[in-house]
Amino acid sequence: MTVKSKVDVAVIGRGMLGSSAARHLADLGASVALIGPGEPADHSTHEGVFGSHHDSGRITRVLDRNPYYAKISAASIARYRGLESRTGITFFYDVGQITVSGIVPYLDELSACAVVHDLNHSILDNAGLAEMFPYLQFAEGMTGIHEIGTAGHIDPRRFIAAQGELVQLAGGQVINETVTRIKEHNRVQILSWKDDGECRCSKVLLATGAFANHFGIIPEPISIEVAEHTVVFGEVSKDTAEILSAMPSVIYHQTDEIGGSVYILPPIKYPDGRTWLKIGQSSGHSMVDPEQNLIPWFQGIGDADIAEWLSEELSKVLPGTELLSQHTSSCVTTKSQSGLQFIDKFDGTEVYSCLVGEGQAAKSADELGRMAAHKVLYGRVPAEYDDFDFRIKYQ
Repeated sequence: MTVKSKVDVAVIGRGMLGSSAARHLADLGASVALIGPGEPADHSTHEGVFGSHHDSGRITRVLDRNPYYAKISAASIARYRGLESRTGITFFYDVGQITVSGIVPYLDELSACAVVHDLNHSILDNAGLAEMFPYLQFAEGMTGIHEIGTAGHIDPRRFIAAQGELVQLAGGQVINETVTRIKEHNRVQILSWKDDGECRCSKVLLATGAFANHFGIIPEPISIEVAEHTVVFGEVSKDTAEILSAMPSVIYHQTDEIGGSVYILPPIKYPDGRTWLKIGQSSGHSMVDPEQNLIPWFQGIGDADIAEWLSEELSKVLPGTELLSQHTSSCVTTKSQSGLQFIDKFDGTEVYSCLVGEGQAAKSADELGRMAAHKVLYGRVPAEYDDFDFRIKYQ
């Protein structure tokens, strides 16, 4: 497919950040092409781009010990219902979210966040947790902070579908292709892909996630860490799903070390027609040589030892819950040295970036997309943020 007319901005990457940025660009009046491949038919043999957003359940919440991430999450979540109303696509399930920990400074930071953002929340000791969520079990001495109304989980696939539909309703195009080349000619950016497909635009926004440094389309490689994550899915029956119907999303933060925190999503019906619990590690180990190992990691099923540990943790938190079957999967997060995103312009080009999700995209993608759209169109992120904080760091 070739885009017949030149557009203002081509967004490369149809994940949560790219689709959000494209929608904001379109809402601001830019002509937009949103370009990226769809979900692989078979992960085990796919040799191209993968995305961790190919999922039906990701936790969303405002509560965060980092004030910046609480701020951008609150801004994003506040727009969820509007996006659903505009498209008729439901993706936000406000079942609530509970963070459980015994680390007092951590809990104090979350409590302060709840006050700053005036969140509907409650604080529960072990007895309160047992009374409200009798099917969940935590170690003695734990406290839970329960966020209500602004938290739960989203369906990333449907979130992306909603953003893409709004791009198209605004006259933009959504193109299911993998860009393999960007070149500039007479101040026009020319993007190309297989079968002589082409798009001409004034500006390019890269939202290519963990694959930012792959396939040679980035103007200059960026300094980015890719962290490996393993996820375990446990299938539950219809009866068990009914018992757990009021279950919130859970973060169980026992220590600040890697492996000291897990997240658990309540039963969610997946495209295969079955209903699954999901547990994963909140932080992952840094991947060695992502350019060589990223695709094989996505083709695989994660780390067997971590999967075994996650299965044990799931059985501890949900004791007595019968699982009909289990399977594991792999995903990644991306990180920068600053802990912030790269929302910037590559030196000497008309290519911009919305890169490094920091594991926060499920709850903050829409605001990050707005920030990137402003950078592309107006030369800086919105005034409530400091443009300097989001500069690209090159390798």
